[in-house]
Amino acid sequence: MPEEYLQMGKRGTVVIPSKLRKKLGLTDGCMLLVSEDDGCVRLRLAKVLNPDLESEMRLRLAQRLLSGAQDLGEYFVAMEEVRRMGFDPDEIPHERYSEGKSTNP
Repeated sequence: MPEEYLQMGKRGTVVIPSKLRKKLGLTDGCMLLVSEDDGCVRLRLAKVLNPDLESEMRLRLAQRLLSGAQDLGEYFVAMEEVRRMGFDPDEIPHERYSEGKSTNP
């Protein structure tokens, strides 16, 4: 597959082109490992052998998504993503976004 330019979002988000996702079997919720190698960013599919560990990693990801919202719009997007992951955002311990400031639940 030829190289493509990707644009990084303000929170570091990068969209992997759909052809590459399909070729590699990457689906929603896949865990990726990221590393730096001689100035290059490297992504690898994480092979999780322990289902309990995978569940814990997904829970931590849901917490980071909810707690990392920079504004109310991002918080609502994070809540929707957490629902797609199979979690209820109200059941995830996190710093809640409220009128420009985070508060504990």
